[in-house]
Amino acid sequence: MARRNGAGVNVLEGFRVVDTSAYVYGPSAGGVLAHWGADVIKVEPARGFDPIRRSTEPGKGGITYQHYNRSKRAIAVDLKAAEGQAILARLVERADVFLTSALPRVRRSMHIDVDDVRAVNPSIVYAKVTGQGPAGPDAERPGFDLATWWGRGGLAGEAMRVAGIDEPTGMVGHGDGISGLVLAGGICAALLHRAMTGEALTVDGSLLGTALWFNAPAVIASNIPRLPSSWPNTHLERADSPATSNTYRTKDGRWIQLVFFTDSDDYWRDLCEHLGRPELAASPELATTEARARNRPAAIAALESAFADYTLAELKTVLDGVRATWAPIQLPSEMEDDTQVQANGYLQKTETPIGTLPLPVPALLFDGDGGVPGRAPDYGQHTDAVLSDLGYPPEQIARYRESGVIA
Repeated sequence: MARRNGAGVNVLEGFRVVDTSAYVYGPSAGGVLAHWGADVIKVEPARGFDPIRRSTEPGKGGITYQHYNRSKRAIAVDLKAAEGQAILARLVERADVFLTSALPRVRRSMHIDVDDVRAVNPSIVYAKVTGQGPAGPDAERPGFDLATWWGRGGLAGEAMRVAGIDEPTGMVGHGDGISGLVLAGGICAALLHRAMTGEALTVDGSLLGTALWFNAPAVIASNIPRLPSSWPNTHLERADSPATSNTYRTKDGRWIQLVFFTDSDDYWRDLCEHLGRPELAASPELATTEARARNRPAAIAALESAFADYTLAELKTVLDGVRATWAPIQLPSEMEDDTQVQANGYLQKTETPIGTLPLPVPALLFDGDGGVPGRAPDYGQHTDAVLSDLGYPPEQIARYRESGVIA
């Protein structure tokens, strides 16, 4: 049974993660692990801070920082100084996971590459994130989700094809966030492997790899003409899509997405009954799957007329119990009021330095519980406490602060 402590779900209680990553992808993975109960120590430079903290309150961080750094402890250490490297070594000695987003050349120059960290703790799980993967000619190039996940990963191109436009749109979704969630799962798998075999693994995550998994049906089918798309509307205009897998405007100008994964005459009759249009089910022109395919424009027009009789709020009642799959096309601002989001606890109110924020949980429930996010730490908030835990006396901590080794 998952136990609550007011800051996540404690399924990883007892594990320690040293998180030296910056920006979003690596911190997202660390935030998931912290939400699941691991003691995640965010290590930032003593002269500066994670660039994602930039906001109107330097050192506090905006909504992106608050979301992906939940429930962590934060220390500020100069890893270029010998004393700072000694502090990191003490952390590594007592950790289960080392997490970094540094490029290979930076890892080597800072002596935090795999061999360096394993020399201190041979049993540590070493997790690193890259843009394009750990091998190949572009392995040393930086990556950001807008360029690598959305652009190079084929998602922008797929969005252009689906929308029938010839220029890319802005990024939809957040590649760093979903990639971090995937990496957190890989880290957990590596911890399980270590528990079963004693072997410590290196876990590599990349934005390009996550994009391929995320966009797999389109990638697989793209160069094999005989394969149909896995998604009903992919690459099709509304008028060219099946009537039973299409979008429809409501009386109040909203939209719904209707999906018959495989067309079904039983589902069609049931939908027509719910919409108060039984005559559509009886019409020879529309009664069968074959007829609706032959008369697609008429079938679409019939459903356009039927859905236009109702507001979106009315449809939620009218379609209650319908066998077909349908969903409202919602705005991000509406998610907090979604009854399913509320019932499952997918958004949780969390007090942060920039106000009360509705933070999503990491999409997984343990014994029905998704946990409550803890707030993200301020810059260097836990430096003294963590160093004290490592055995540093107060006078040495003060001396390190005076010399700039810590902040």
